[in-house]
Amino acid sequence: MTYLWLALGGALGTLGRYAVSGWVYDRFGPGPLGIFVVNVTGAFLIGLFLELADGRALLSPRLRQFLALGVLGGYTTFSTLSYETMK
Repeated sequence: MTYLWLALGGALGTLGRYAVSGWVYDRFGPGPLGIFVVNVTGAFLIGLFLELADGRALLSPRLRQFLALGVLGGYTTFSTLSYETMK
């Protein structure tokens, strides 16, 4: 069941990455800026979420995995930045 939740979260994160990087591309033109914005915002959100989840909110480990590893892990990806830079 864990794999299913991670896959669902990853799919949602991928759609978010596509939407945000596409918006940046439409607004500022071609280049790696969209994926850079995604990676910076994603890293910030992962850090913020894990800090809040550990310190203040008592969330189940499964929900943490779904959000941090699935959604935000699918949202950020260094390999996409590398590909866009080389392109």
